[in-house]
Amino acid sequence: MNRPPVFVELCAGLAAVSLRLQGGAYCRPPVSRMGNKAGYSRAILAVLGLRAGQGADRFVWCEPDAGCRALLDAYTRPDVLREAAGIIRGWADEDPRELWERLRALGPIGSADAAEVARWARIVTGNRLTPDHHDGEQWTNPGHGGSTFGGAAFATPIDPLARAFEELAGSADATVERNAYNVAPIPGAVCFVDPPYQGTTGYGTELPRADVLDLARRWDAAGATVCISEAEPLPLEGWHHVEITGCRVGQKRTFSRQQAEWLTLNRAAAWKPAEQLGLFGEG
Repeated sequence: MNRPPVFVELCAGLAAVSLRLQGGAYCRPPVSRMGNKAGYSRAILAVLGLRAGQGADRFVWCEPDAGCRALLDAYTRPDVLREAAGIIRGWADEDPRELWERLRALGPIGSADAAEVARWARIVTGNRLTPDHHDGEQWTNPGHGGSTFGGAAFATPIDPLARAFEELAGSADATVERNAYNVAPIPGAVCFVDPPYQGTTGYGTELPRADVLDLARRWDAAGATVCISEAEPLPLEGWHHVEITGCRVGQKRTFSRQQAEWLTLNRAAAWKPAEQLGLFGEG
């Protein structure tokens, strides 16, 4: 496939697939999050006929989580990424537990400026705790990991976290929206959807299976290439299914009941994994 005019992630999370498409094989989100597609990003792009570093003319990212949305906004602003990295480095000498407790006590993320993006990143890399998505008043643990500070050994060290922000300090032409229904389908776009998987812990604002299928059909009717990630093939008549479970690079899923990874596409796959996997050695 040629360089896409628009690459869309309707449930963007950390936009790991977009980052790899734009920034190359080693471009990854600076934080981790349950269900993020960094480990599958090469396979997803290959199935779509795309490659790392190919880029897109512009990106559209939709994400209900306020912290993730602030980080996505920072991806488009190199100055914010660099400033956030500097703020994070300034915490290097603080006691990890005291720092985590102090940052957490300030409440849910309040803006997309560098100070708040840095604070959110330090909290979620300290124990994977996330803000409550329903009332925005409490920090809760909706399946993203431990709900209390796990100790310095558990938290991502300060220097690698700061470097991760510095390494992302490029720029991308992107629009960031909260709700996938706020974006009118775009003819010619490549649209990737990574919804909360049915029957598993949600990521916040739920997108039921019926809505996922509705969005897929809308984008298909508009002439977009559509690819949906789920734990099973989706019931869309005439669409194509590719299992990429064995293509994951990095840490394997050992804690989740959801082990399988399927892509459902409205176009024939440009590539399919062989029966015997272990194909990808790079990160």
